Amino acid sequence: MKILAIDTSTTHSSCSVMEDNNIVGDFSINQSMSHNEILLVMVDEMLKKLNIDIEDIDLFVAVTGPGSFTGIRIGVTVVKALAMALNKPIVAVNTLEALSFGIFSDKKKIPLIDARGERVYYGVYEGISNTNIVAPALLTIDELLEEFSNKGEFVFAGDCVNLYKDRILKNKNFEITPACLNSCISRNACVIGKHKFESGDISDCFNLSPEYVRLSQAQRDMENKGK
Repeated sequence: MKILAIDTSTTHSSCSVMEDNNIVGDFSINQSMSHNEILLVMVDEMLKKLNIDIEDIDLFVAVTGPGSFTGIRIGVTVVKALAMALNKPIVAVNTLEALSFGIFSDKKKIPLIDARGERVYYGVYEGISNTNIVAPALLTIDELLEEFSNKGEFVFAGDCVNLYKDRILKNKNFEITPACLNSCISRNACVIGKHKFESGDISDCFNLSPEYVRLSQAQRDMENKGK
């Protein structure tokens, strides 16, 4: 089985291909171009290097957020369009779940995604099975650190841990992951997606939608105008 996973939920654009339980291709870049300018170029280039036609992909995996509202929409739309055009199955994977998946620790895991304004999307996961024990939510970084300050040992993951490294590490029960574990979302999503597919957790292309956690800025502006 050949699996293609695409993630545009953070500042990284990334795509990965897994074949027969091996990650055979992985393309991730964080730069000034927007996701819609680079994503399809990345996918096409990676598949060409692997000598794989897009028609050869058996399963598409969409990383559905939370994260950048515009970014998520771009990635999910591309995956849905490819899956529908090729009549292939699609699986949805939560960004936070994918971030924490590759971390093997006795401590509980808190993946973080920057929501700007010192706010972060987060969830709490534990064990090799990566069980979600606190649903994805949104807090300021200081609210989050206070919330879990006396609840045990935690390891924090994600690109934005560097933004708040000093504040996180003030608590002796907190640690952060190295850089290599903070931007491997599409790679982890391939593995999670395969597990979901095999268990029958397959999404409907027509109804699959991003996981925003909160209203977009445009929606909040509309609500404020209404008030």
